[in-house]
Amino acid sequence: MKKIYVYVLAMCLGYGAMAQTEHGNWLIGGNFNINTASNSTTIGLNPTAGYFIADNFAVGGTVQLEFDKFGENKSTTFGIGPLARYYFGKNNIKPFVDGELNFLSEKFKFPTGTNTENGVNYFLGLGLALFLNQNVALEGLAGYDHTKIKDADGDGGFGLRIGFQVYLRPKNVVDQIKTQ
Repeated sequence: MKKIYVYVLAMCLGYGAMAQTEHGNWLIGGNFNINTASNSTTIGLNPTAGYFIADNFAVGGTVQLEFDKFGENKSTTFGIGPLARYYFGKNNIKPFVDGELNFLSEKFKFPTGTNTENGVNYFLGLGLALFLNQNVALEGLAGYDHTKIKDADGDGGFGLRIGFQVYLRPKNVVDQIKTQ
């Protein structure tokens, strides 16, 4: 009897993992980053949404919200742009490749005044999604993050993000509504 329970559990977990990144599903979530050093702090939030145009391949959009403080200087950044993500594997731990491009508006606040500039940010990274159940995954993402503000030198380096995604299967949502 124990073997049957183990077999059924393994089948359920395997099915759930395969169904999460299928064509036609949605992903909604985001990640968070924080960086503190002597006399500087950066806090960022990156909400994301995407649609699986093929099995394991999602395209969508991302929003970048970031606050930076360096001494008395502060900046607030808002960005929006496309993202693409490709997942590998058919289990509950899925590695993925992520690419994002954001068009930015950054407001700088100095002791002497304020200034607003436009720019571009891109992020290319590798991640790992750890599915907690059929619809929710914790994710870690590491990669190269580069920002170029108009009339200034570009700045980039290693970035680390932690977040979660919710995977929505429209067919299941419709079925649940019908049964109520």
